Amino acid sequence: MIGRMMMTLTGLIVGMLGVITALHSSHFVLGVLLLFGGVWAMHEGLPSPSANDRLRRYERQHQEWLRGDRNAK
Repeated sequence: MIGRMMMTLTGLIVGMLGVITALHSSHFVLGVLLLFGGVWAMHEGLPSPSANDRLRRYERQHQEWLRGDRNAK
């Protein structure tokens, strides 16, 4: 989870550096590449549907365990 957050923040920073580089220097192509690399990194840092399904399944199992434990008393 921390890795995905760091990847998203790193993508934001790289994307901003790409915009600054493209607009304020003569290295326009490098800036555009940095921008797209940052956007890609932000996209990869977002949760995937498979991760969401795994978390829902864990939550469901946990709730069943809690209900079972409460009924045992």
